Amino acid sequence: MWKLRPVVDTLQSRFRSGWLLGSKFSFGVGVLPATSKRNTTRMFMPDKPHRYGTKLFMVCDSVSACCHRFEVYVGKRQTEDADQQEFDNKTGAAAVIRNMKAVLVKRPQGFLLVVIDRYYSSIPLDIQLLSMSVYVLGKIMINRLGFDKQVVESRKTRPRRIERGSFAFSRSTAIPTMVACHWWDRKPVHYLATGPIMAEDSIHRNIKMVGPSTAKCPMLVTDYQRWMGGVDVHDQLRLQSYSIQTAFRFQKYYKSLFMGSVDLALVNAYLTHKETCRLQRLVPKDRGEWYLLLHKQLLQLKPDDVVEATAPTPPALASAGGLMDTGISSSTTGSLFLASKNAGNVPAKSVLSSVANAKCFLCPKSRHIYGGVRKTCYQIWHGDFDSGASIPASLGKRVVLRR
Repeated sequence: MWKLRPVVDTLQSRFRSGWLLGSKFSFGVGVLPATSKRNTTRMFMPDKPHRYGTKLFMVCDSVSACCHRFEVYVGKRQTEDADQQEFDNKTGAAAVIRNMKAVLVKRPQGFLLVVIDRYYSSIPLDIQLLSMSVYVLGKIMINRLGFDKQVVESRKTRPRRIERGSFAFSRSTAIPTMVACHWWDRKPVHYLATGPIMAEDSIHRNIKMVGPSTAKCPMLVTDYQRWMGGVDVHDQLRLQSYSIQTAFRFQKYYKSLFMGSVDLALVNAYLTHKETCRLQRLVPKDRGEWYLLLHKQLLQLKPDDVVEATAPTPPALASAGGLMDTGISSSTTGSLFLASKNAGNVPAKSVLSSVANAKCFLCPKSRHIYGGVRKTCYQIWHGDFDSGASIPASLGKRVVLRR
């Protein structure tokens, strides 16, 4: 993973400086798909869209789904003491505290909210985050130490005599802002939160054999449903469509992880475009159209537009530990785009279109004359041929349709 350290450091710096922090965050786990057995960070995560991959701890904005910070999990720290190896201090509640401290270095005034999953939620975590002026909202496992047993519901499903939407809660006497709650849906759902509003609200549910309906719930539940999806939305934008990482296969696993990091940056860039259009009251571009515009701009870059960077730190000099250090490395002096040493020796023929079985994306070379005008392949195919729908019959088999 030392080869990706400069890339991760650069992205962390860009993510911190590119956005002003909001007041609501969601913390969760993302995944960089990876099936190579040589990838030492590969894990099996059955609940993710890609079951095998590198685990990421992500802090995203709950409103815009922009990623403020991500951390690559590479396993627990290996120590000589066998007793210390029984516990992994690099995941769980420790990961929440570590990443929230990194995000809130330049924090706004007042209290903030972070929404977490039941795997991370616990009484000590809520108390420590409350001391950092951060409210916590999340589901909780009922076997957590210190959770109020009076609100624990042992029944697995809701009895008929109990109305859907019923809830009960208790408030801590030592910490009045901490609330434990259980809410009846089809099954009991348990919550733990600091600083919530427990007024009655309503939520829309789709019940089997009944259809859409409205059920009562505390505002704690509606807030959780509204603000929890930041990490999930970011993962959907990154993995379900326009993903560079899933479009290619590499022999070197770290190249695939690099493309996954580029996908992270592209999703954040598109979310920045949408937020800018919202503030300026403009209509944002479609995601595919915006990626196409970005692709054209990148193809117009010259060697003078980028700078060189020194080689990454070798493994022997890299910092030890179970997590990739995401601080700004002193070895990274340039941007993400690196200038080639022989950038001035551009061959007369495009490399991408010359290699057999290679894919050519938006070739900038005007190679053919069509209609008396020299045009690029992209202009002819999408402009004159209407993406293959109106190919002149006179050309016959000279035009090979893309598959």
